[in-house]
Amino acid sequence: MDNTFTILMSYLYHHYIKKITAMCMDENEFQLMKNFCVDTYNELKNNNEGEVANYIPQLSNQDPSCFGISVCDISGAQFSLGNANNPFCIQSCCKPFLYCLARKEHNMKKVHSHVGFEPSGRSFNAFTLNRLNLPHNPMINAGAIMISSLIHTNREPSKRFDAVLQYLHTFGNAEHIGYDNSVYLSEQHHADRNISLAYYMRENKAFSNSPSPSDIQNHLNLYFQACSVSINANIGARFAATLANSGVSPFTKTEIVDQETVKDCLSLMYSCGMYDFSGEFAFEVGLPAKSGVAGCILLVVPGKFGMCVWSPPLDQLGNSVRGVELCRRLANYGPCNVHLFRRISDKSESNIDFMFYQLMSECNKGNVDKIRSIIQKTNINRSDYDGRTPLHIAVADGHIDVCSLLLQHGAKTNLHDRWGKNALHGISMLEDPIKKKMEILFSVQKSRLVD
Repeated sequence: MDNTFTILMSYLYHHYIKKITAMCMDENEFQLMKNFCVDTYNELKNNNEGEVANYIPQLSNQDPSCFGISVCDISGAQFSLGNANNPFCIQSCCKPFLYCLARKEHNMKKVHSHVGFEPSGRSFNAFTLNRLNLPHNPMINAGAIMISSLIHTNREPSKRFDAVLQYLHTFGNAEHIGYDNSVYLSEQHHADRNISLAYYMRENKAFSNSPSPSDIQNHLNLYFQACSVSINANIGARFAATLANSGVSPFTKTEIVDQETVKDCLSLMYSCGMYDFSGEFAFEVGLPAKSGVAGCILLVVPGKFGMCVWSPPLDQLGNSVRGVELCRRLANYGPCNVHLFRRISDKSESNIDFMFYQLMSECNKGNVDKIRSIIQKTNINRSDYDGRTPLHIAVADGHIDVCSLLLQHGAKTNLHDRWGKNALHGISMLEDPIKKKMEILFSVQKSRLVD
């Protein structure tokens, strides 16, 4: 049924994880977020609930009073509070980045022929596989071990970890990312369950081959090393901001991970990222997130910002008590409007311009009559999540009549997308004779402007 509602919902279904809001927080939004964080930090820093993780003995040395918050928007603007500079081990928060790195080396089909998509409904270290005898998802231990087995297997072990470290450096635009060898050794010494998980998967032929005991140990070591990487909340916020920016670094403006992988990674974080609390977190907070037992939570607000909260005391499900509560309050903080589905249902112009998305859809299809009926009901020079205007879309699809109509109604040719390309750049990608006709159209438009 081709109606406006269907068009809008289709667009949002395919793109809201990428970006459905403005390209970054404006000055007012940034200040509101800062005020919220300051107020919430002051309230929650005296919350003494939860216990520091002790199943890895080295983690039990963390100070339970530590509490750090950092927020980085997709323009690179950042602020932090409390113990945001204190180092801590990334632990399970490494799992989204291991997944992205595996996807950089292999396509989606290859990766997910060895690991599933679904929440497990069990604890993060449970002995359970899905109906295909695969780990349920990459955000639990079995899944992360499997993902580790797909990363640079042709390199020697030290070089494999070097590649992970370098990837994290690039992802977080960090001059220094540490490594806590004492945590790694503690991980190794108390690795009975993870070792058993690996052999359980080997028994069920989940791996791409039948790895030898030494291969299995190398895969486990890579996973343990990744968990033992040391960051701080400032770096964590930059990690999250890169994911919020569709895989493009807010600082270097280079693509660290492709958009399709980002979409899949955020989807997995949304459904599986918070251990057994994932469903409730998705319901209450409505955002992709990943937690780790060192007390870290990475939170991604697509198209807006990334946040990292670090506070070691954990609840019974292994999530930071202060971190979860801060995320809950953020989701219900009206001025920032971060819950994905609240943003979708919000009818305000600042969030979703109904007619704009319909216009983008019709420009893609080349429906001149439909465009003519709606073109004055929205801002035709507005851009989408990638900075593309309706003119960008019409040119890229070779719709000459649509381009002519847009130009007649004031479409600008000098607006740039996130790759620095204006609409005219798309002409070079067209094939003759459409290319020549498009060049004539824009040259006539240019001469009119000169006259």
